[in-house]
Amino acid sequence: MPEPTETPASPAHCFDPLRGAPSSRSEPSGASTIRETVKWYNVRACYGFIRRQDTGSDVFVHVSGIAVPNPRFFQRSLGDGETVEFRIVQAAKGPEATDVTGPGGVAVQGSAHARRRPPAPRRQPRGPGSSGDTNTLEAVIREGVEFDPPRAALVHYIAVRLLS
Repeated sequence: MPEPTETPASPAHCFDPLRGAPSSRSEPSGASTIRETVKWYNVRACYGFIRRQDTGSDVFVHVSGIAVPNPRFFQRSLGDGETVEFRIVQAAKGPEATDVTGPGGVAVQGSAHARRRPPAPRRQPRGPGSSGDTNTLEAVIREGVEFDPPRAALVHYIAVRLLS
């Protein structure tokens, strides 16, 4: 059976099950956290490179290697020129960054091109009479407000029972 060929990551989900296989990566002995800057990161392709100053080489980083993403962004990403901390593992095609965080283990800044998380929806009142003084039993009896037929029938039933 031929081996499966590696396909580029889809921008929709940016997950490749072949890359995440435990047998395809091996961690070098004595691996420690390294602090370097991001050379570039493509949000749509979900990968980029980190430039190592000590060796002058580039280390591949995939979206699955980002351990602490920015909570304000919908997508995990890295910003160009951002300082990050990471560990290096030996993947099938060469060194790869994993456990990528910001300095000190905080969340990464993320790319300016990543989609931001939409704000939480604000709760709106549900129609006339659902806010203010018109929602109380006294206001319904005094002013005869009918804001919701089932609720109005219940309020009328309670009012009749209380007044009789």
